[in-house]
Amino acid sequence: MSRHTSNTSRPSIIDPNTSAPSPPQLCSNGSQGPSSGYNRSMNNSQSSLFRSNTYDSVSVREAPGSATRTPPSGVQSVGPSPPAPQTATGTPNNTTNNLSGLVCNVHRTTGREPSPLVGATTTVLGDKVYVFGGRKLSRTRPQLTSNLYELDLIRRHWTKLETKGDVPPPRYFHSVCALGDTKLVCYGGMSPAPPPSGQAALSQQGNSPQDPQPEVVVMSDIHIYDVGTQTWTNVPCADAPQGRYAHCAAILPSSAVFSSVSAPMSAISHNASSSNPNQGSIGVSLDGSGGAEMVVVGGQDSANHYIEQVSVFNLRSLKWTATNSLGKSCGAYRSVVAPLTSATASKIGMGDRKHSFSDLDDASDETSSGSCMLIYSNYNFLDVKLELQVRLPDGTLSEKPMRGPVSPPGLRFPNGGVIDNHFVVSGTYMTSSKQEYALWALDLRTLAWSRIDAGGSTFSNGSWNRGVLWNRRNTFVILGNRKRSLVEDYNHRRVNFSNICMVELEAFGLYENPRQTSPTSSYTSFSAPSPTANVSLVAGGRQFSRAAEELGQMALGLREIADMDFLAIGGERIPVNSRLIARRWGPYFNQLLREAVTSRDGMDTATLRSSAASHPSRNSSITITPSISTTYSAATTITQNNGFTISSVTMTGTPDTRSLPPHTRPRTLFLPHTHLTLRTLLHYLYTSSIPPSSSPLCTPQILCSLLQLARPYRIDGLLEATIERLHE
Repeated sequence: MSRHTSNTSRPSIIDPNTSAPSPPQLCSNGSQGPSSGYNRSMNNSQSSLFRSNTYDSVSVREAPGSATRTPPSGVQSVGPSPPAPQTATGTPNNTTNNLSGLVCNVHRTTGREPSPLVGATTTVLGDKVYVFGGRKLSRTRPQLTSNLYELDLIRRHWTKLETKGDVPPPRYFHSVCALGDTKLVCYGGMSPAPPPSGQAALSQQGNSPQDPQPEVVVMSDIHIYDVGTQTWTNVPCADAPQGRYAHCAAILPSSAVFSSVSAPMSAISHNASSSNPNQGSIGVSLDGSGGAEMVVVGGQDSANHYIEQVSVFNLRSLKWTATNSLGKSCGAYRSVVAPLTSATASKIGMGDRKHSFSDLDDASDETSSGSCMLIYSNYNFLDVKLELQVRLPDGTLSEKPMRGPVSPPGLRFPNGGVIDNHFVVSGTYMTSSKQEYALWALDLRTLAWSRIDAGGSTFSNGSWNRGVLWNRRNTFVILGNRKRSLVEDYNHRRVNFSNICMVELEAFGLYENPRQTSPTSSYTSFSAPSPTANVSLVAGGRQFSRAAEELGQMALGLREIADMDFLAIGGERIPVNSRLIARRWGPYFNQLLREAVTSRDGMDTATLRSSAASHPSRNSSITITPSISTTYSAATTITQNNGFTISSVTMTGTPDTRSLPPHTRPRTLFLPHTHLTLRTLLHYLYTSSIPPSSSPLCTPQILCSLLQLARPYRIDGLLEATIERLHE
């Protein structure tokens, strides 16, 4: 039966069983009024937008054990609450406090930043954050938006994008997931209801602040945004699940992940109809590692009831393929989901800190045919209850008990992700004595928690509202405003974008090599920031099969296929194949070969040095000095022994018999490093990996030498691979 009430109510977007802390002197014990403003029908549910500036600021008082909620009809102030039972949070580390300026940096963003928003999404795609939708804060009139903003995390600069195509209707409390390197997938949320046909003309004439606010409906639509063309595409879907808002969603890779070198050119068009919904390619062009399915977890309907379901949308067939029971009340206020790409559910909690998941026994690996997903929830913030579930590829859920001496407190509107065998989660933490943004990490091998304490009072001051994991830079990014009040902004569900805080997770031992986790992404190595044309796209630190690694090691030991030598500082010679080195090392090595030919010295040795002031006994006929420039145009100079300098025009293509005849090539390349360091470097070039930790070629001294030479020699992926091995 439909229920019609006044237009001053609005949907609640907070937890039915919890509240933000409120001071005793400010909290009224009066009863809350009944829900109002919901016009229900068989096809959709509608709610009116609240016109007050406190829209979405109402908190619901704690009702332990209650399974349902009555949305409030009034507005109450929210502040610190009486002390709540709290789990241990660990002891701050004095060393971390002293180094807080190195591991936690706060910056002021530039450019056209978004205005403060309610219910907007923040999604990391490559080295950028995209903010879409949300409701603008207004004293007179709430306004839902469909604006898309881009934050360059390297430059810390905002840009408002001018999008085209099937732009999604304005909405808030929706989800936006990253797909590959160049796509965003938007689903659900709440949008204004289309006006009745007779009022369409009136709506275009503009409304005054006193006019009734438009109704909103919960959505179940899908739009895909292409970054390269700045174009939205609506994906019409039959048999869509129930509309929802404030849900959680993630895109999971699977055994059908797009991982070929031609991925950017593949999967362009829609597929013909098929009886098998899991076949075919994605309906729009895809780049990077891509994904196979979007999993939507929980959320709420327009009556604020939790939808205890998990729905799956296949991104190859562009069809909804499954809707299963969840049995839990999950949503954006209390839960966070994250794909598991490197670990399997059967191994979680079975290892120890000395081993990664790849080192564990695969005997019971029942999840190898697909990817899993973590579902983390915390309930009853005044007496917090933590839950961790793993969704297996077949859709079943497995409960994982967490243990350890400490555990996180209740974190409101949590966000996070998986990095280096750890699940990192952040959220708003509020008690009577403390209000801050908190950051915690769960070791998936031991299922033990630890607090990430960035030191200082960064998160205790100002208003930090939304955190996202920047995987490819091993950094946790938190958006906010360092001058505002966290309690006030939390009451209004306000997210600020004026300041950005970057927490370097590597300082806490969390490091993941992007070339291993996302081998086909557009990630650019720190050690080779210049264009890497003509470089093998399957090497550069990307993982080879075991057979390919063994083949590379055997090739390194075959003198018969070598056509030049690397000369170490001690006089040792290592035979190498220049063709393979040219393909794996890339433009810088090719440049060395060509510049050695242009010297016209008649000698067959090229000498590579880090500076011109070298020891005289180490000089040979040609000294090639690396430039600090990141481009290859005139990047080096050739200095002959007579002091005459030749400027060369860089030619970085892989040499062949026509461009560089064999009789003109240098036969020896002198590198001022030890024999063992050069052996390790060549092992990387031949196998795309650093020798194992047990190898005599993998000592701290050798690894530190590789760190020193990775950037000057511009070897793609070497810096990341070396850091990864140092963290093991």
